[in-house]
Amino acid sequence: MIEAILGNFYIIFYTFPRMFVLKIGGSALTDKKTGTIFVNEVAERVARELNDEQCVIVHGVGYVGHKLAKQHSLHLGLQDNQLAWARLRVEVKKMTRIIVEKLVEHGVPAVEVSSADIMRASNGKLVSFDVSIIDEFVKKGFVPVMHADGALDDVRGLSVISGDTIVTELALKLGVSRIIYGTDVDGIYDVEGKVIPEIHELSSVELWEVDDFSGGMRKKIEEALRLKNVDVQVINLRKDGALADVLAGRHAGTLIRR
Repeated sequence: MIEAILGNFYIIFYTFPRMFVLKIGGSALTDKKTGTIFVNEVAERVARELNDEQCVIVHGVGYVGHKLAKQHSLHLGLQDNQLAWARLRVEVKKMTRIIVEKLVEHGVPAVEVSSADIMRASNGKLVSFDVSIIDEFVKKGFVPVMHADGALDDVRGLSVISGDTIVTELALKLGVSRIIYGTDVDGIYDVEGKVIPEIHELSSVELWEVDDFSGGMRKKIEEALRLKNVDVQVINLRKDGALADVLAGRHAGTLIRR
C-alpha cells in the first residue's frame, strides 16, 4: 500500500503486483443475438483454469441485462422504472451466483461483492469507487466477484456502470499488473478477420467491421491504453485452455500494452 498527500487530499494506492483482474464478458456468458446461455460452461472453465495468483473477477450483464436496459431506457437513469432496475439486478445476480458456486466447488474461495455498494456516479460518470473492501477480501485470501451494475447518481438517480469501467478502476486503484478480458472470440481481429497479436496504440490498427465488433473492441482498447505498466489480454473464454495459457505465461489472443 502506498500513501500520499496531494493538496488537501489524502490518497491511498493499493499495490498488488502479482494480482490480476479477470473480466468475464457478457458476450462469453450469453449469445447477444439469440440469448443462448453459456454461464455454467464458462464458469466451470474459469474455475478449472484459475491458478493460485490473487485476482478479482468482474462479469458483464449479458443478453438479458442488455435487453432489459434497452427496453426500459435504463441508460437514461431513474425515470419511474424502479421495478426494471430491480429486475435487472435479479437477473444479473443469477449469473453471479452460478459463477461463485462453480468457483467454490473447485476450491476457489470466491465471495460476491456488490458493486453498487462501493461506487457513486454523477450525471452518468463514475466519481467514487471505494476499493477498501476489495483490498480487505484479497488480503484475507478471498477472490472477490463483482458485476456491472447501477450506481446511485446525484443527477440521474441511477446510472449504469459497465463492467469494463469497473475493471479499469480496479486496475488503477489496486495497482495490478494484468487484466484479462474473456470474450467469445479469439482476440481482437484486423480488417481481414485475423487475430492481432499485440496492440500498442489504437491509431496503428484497423479493426474488423462485422456485427459491431469494432465498436465494442475499440472501447476495450481505449480503456486498456489508459493504463500504464498493465498488460491487457483479450482471450476466448468459450474455449478450453486460453485462460490457462495466459496465466502460465504463454501467448493467447491479443495483448494490449501501452
